[in-house]
Amino acid sequence: MKNSPENQPTSGAKPRKRTIWFHLHFWIGWIAALPIALVCLTGAILVFEGALLRWELSEFYNLEETGQPLSIQQALDQYRSADPPLQVNHLGIPKEPNYAYSAYVTEISADGGRRGGKVYLNPYTSELTWMSDQFTISGLLIDIHRHLAAGKTGQQIVAWSSVVLAITCIIGLVLWWPLKGRTFVRAWKRGQVLDWHNVLGLIAMVPLIVMAITGIGFTWGKHVWPLLEKVQGYPSQAVLPSVTISEGNDKLSMDVIVETIRAELPDKRITGIQPGNGKQTPYKVFLDGEGSNLQFVMDPYTGEELLRFDGTGTGPVGWLRKNFGKFHTFGPYNIVLRILWGLMSLAGTILVVTGLWVSVKRWRRPTRRAT
Repeated sequence: MKNSPENQPTSGAKPRKRTIWFHLHFWIGWIAALPIALVCLTGAILVFEGALLRWELSEFYNLEETGQPLSIQQALDQYRSADPPLQVNHLGIPKEPNYAYSAYVTEISADGGRRGGKVYLNPYTSELTWMSDQFTISGLLIDIHRHLAAGKTGQQIVAWSSVVLAITCIIGLVLWWPLKGRTFVRAWKRGQVLDWHNVLGLIAMVPLIVMAITGIGFTWGKHVWPLLEKVQGYPSQAVLPSVTISEGNDKLSMDVIVETIRAELPDKRITGIQPGNGKQTPYKVFLDGEGSNLQFVMDPYTGEELLRFDGTGTGPVGWLRKNFGKFHTFGPYNIVLRILWGLMSLAGTILVVTGLWVSVKRWRRPTRRAT
């Protein structure tokens, strides 16, 4: 009677449900394996993006100081007087006297053609250098991390892969749940690839989900933020005022604007400016001090302060919009936290590799049994 068919345990809904979750985790992971592995690996390396860039482009961060460097206004004029002229969209202010200016520009050729990019300016020799004219490892890593080196198509693949990464992490949690406290014990005693895959997934699950969701904000932000603002019911950021232009007046020198702000806030460093290329576009000056960011919006004709904005948003959407970039990179925080965050990103690549290894072993198992 003990072994009669009616006394044998039947397969209930719970085992069947776990099988469905397993197949979802398995196939979704396989579909996005390569993009996820590349994005996580490059993300781990880009924790040291600043140091890597300064090492590769040391000539722009170890200039010979000969004479008086160009002022901010003189630097802007130097970009604009290039042939073809360069329209400065954002000018990075050197942190040290032996650093070069760096600007994101738009080049407008005589036939109306345009190209954009980053251009360095030596403030002592007035020499301009296009970043795109030379190969850099950091530039390649950034391109792979953001676009898989495949332009807009690659950017969309990265975004969808981020969605898949978040989903597979959640499914992995569902698969792990029956193990609960036995996860670390099994890994310590058996030490099989699957056991360590489970342990690493449990440790890195929350950081990887945070990275995936915040990464989506960089690609789909222009669609996501307006949608969330509709749910919130009011704007998440301050609305910049329009500037009233007096006919016949010339714009003030950017040096005047900068010196006024420096006199008021001597403890903060000016990190960049946007010169306002349109006639009705205000000047914007960006500052940083003790980890807090500040933005001044100034009337380019009168020097009047129109808005002082510290990035603080309104409501929960505003808070998320301000901080999602920090959560993605942990850039503003100390080096220990950045290294730990980089290791969590590297864990994403290791999870892909170990997951594929376990999958291949499962496929080969029937062949071994037959043999």
